Amino acid sequence: MNTPTYTGTELYQILLPGHEAAEVMEEWLERNIQADIRFRRARTKGCVVMETRDVLFANRIRQWHPGCKVNITK
Repeated sequence: MNTPTYTGTELYQILLPGHEAAEVMEEWLERNIQADIRFRRARTKGCVVMETRDVLFANRIRQWHPGCKVNITK
């Protein structure tokens, strides 16, 4: 069985509805979180993809928005 390993180069792509993506951006600005993030339109209507390489910030978003879909690429 392959155990996933963390290398630090993973890109976390998180699919969020537009209003939830706006909440994430507000939190990022208000808390002055030191993480690089990028937002782009998703193919899914009304949704936004948020990309980050920060595992802790990605985990926070997953906790704040448990219904979001997460894709991890290396």
